[in-house]
Amino acid sequence: MNLIISFLLFGLLEASSYEKYISTKQSYSLLLNATERIHATPHITNLVRNGSDNIDIYNPSKLKQLGLKIEDLHIVSAEPNNLDEFYDTEHFRIYFTTQGDSAVEDMNYVYNMAQVYETVYSFFIDSLGYNPPVVDPNVNHNLYEIYIERLPSYYFGITYTKNTNVANSACASFIKMRNNYTGSQFSDHTELENIQVTAVHEFFHAIQFSYNCYERIWFMEATAVWSEDELYNDINDLYRYIPSWFSNTNKAIDDESSHMYGSFIYFQYIDEHLGGPGTIKSCWEQSQEMASPIHDKSIDAINAALVNHGSSFEDAYLRMRIANRIMNSNAGIYSYDEADGYLSVGSYPLSEDIFFQEGISKTEGYQGLDLYESKYYSIYSSSPINIEMSPYDEKLSMISIVKYINQEVWSVRSGNTINIDTDIDIDWISIIISALDYNGNNWDYILNLNDGYSEDFTLYHPYPNPSFGKPITIDMQIINSQTISTTIYNILGKTVWNTTKQYTEPGFTRLIWDGQNNNGARVANGLYIVKAEGLKKNMIYKIIYLKEE
Repeated sequence: MNLIISFLLFGLLEASSYEKYISTKQSYSLLLNATERIHATPHITNLVRNGSDNIDIYNPSKLKQLGLKIEDLHIVSAEPNNLDEFYDTEHFRIYFTTQGDSAVEDMNYVYNMAQVYETVYSFFIDSLGYNPPVVDPNVNHNLYEIYIERLPSYYFGITYTKNTNVANSACASFIKMRNNYTGSQFSDHTELENIQVTAVHEFFHAIQFSYNCYERIWFMEATAVWSEDELYNDINDLYRYIPSWFSNTNKAIDDESSHMYGSFIYFQYIDEHLGGPGTIKSCWEQSQEMASPIHDKSIDAINAALVNHGSSFEDAYLRMRIANRIMNSNAGIYSYDEADGYLSVGSYPLSEDIFFQEGISKTEGYQGLDLYESKYYSIYSSSPINIEMSPYDEKLSMISIVKYINQEVWSVRSGNTINIDTDIDIDWISIIISALDYNGNNWDYILNLNDGYSEDFTLYHPYPNPSFGKPITIDMQIINSQTISTTIYNILGKTVWNTTKQYTEPGFTRLIWDGQNNNGARVANGLYIVKAEGLKKNMIYKIIYLKEE
């Protein structure tokens, strides 16, 4: 695996007033007029939270079809009362019937669902360490309730919040599951597989409601979809969201249309590179601490969880956008384990082509890039090219990715001005423009393309950085024949490690520093300076090395 990287780490975020809520009218319409498979929970939740604002537009009989009712000028959940049997497991009470429209085929269906839910419970509570969902204090048992009944044709399952007072920001809830998953609309998977992905998705919603009943819908759905593959990795139902998500990079990551399901890829990136499933759990713990019925704290919560891993919401966002373009399982910090699977159902993010000719300046403008949206460009040039974004705005990010031909090697840079040297064979060049910051929207920008220059050599950002006891990789692109000396200094300016090498032809070189000085002794924790000195220029990067605990 070869990877050349240079990424920008962003600081803490500030409070957000930026919201992209789906309207209650949209949710109501989607629930009643579904023509394809739908996750109903976010729309049911939207009606329960916000439906009282337009209470007169809702038909009580249609609300009843959705398992809802109007009570004291509010929309609330209505628990089923037509199920005459129940089956108890260690953690669940499952209501069902063998008569009428909601009848199950036989008891094996109930037993199988019960077994799946106990597996899901063990995954979230025993393995990942989440708190169990709160149980309604008004029931006469301590089990979480699941109802098996006939649901509208395209519904997988629904998690309803209860109109019950419990502690702080938590809501009690219950889940409805279908009495069969054999319809043609579910034929992509077996009935058991449909039960499995639905159970893990809906039970995570139950946990989420217990942590923060006010949380943004996009955050709930993106992490619930992520959890499906975490437990049932071989089903891959979430692959169906990838083509649309990659085709709509102009939609923000927190957009609450169907785009939010594909936003699971953000949390997949965090899972693989920024602390594993425990970081997702930390996001929800932070959400619980910051819970507010008025203010959107979703991004603040994610940011707070990522700070402990030397990252931030925006840093992870930009890394994800890069990884989505590279889409390779061997790309280091920009990799996905299932990159080949993602590509099998879709393609790379949709991009706009820009052709550059040596000696002819060119401009490309764009209007209306919104917060947490990204715009991808594919650049075609046979000569070195310099790309400048104007006007300068620290809340607009420009990143270049260069893929070198016949090698799994990528060069990633960021900045307001980027030079791309094409003297070494290049497979493709991409530019990503992303809108950041909490307090703005609708950015306009211009890309100015001019002749670039040959770079002699380039030192790329060492990685991992920070390193927790892992060897640090130092990559360089060599353009011209020369001798390059690479030295690592401590903060006092004392040399701790160095190497010198003669390069006779263009190419790539990789150095590995294992955290030892020239005498073979382990260095102390702290900040170090990497300096590469060539024939015509010097390059410097800061690195942090920490011994593994």
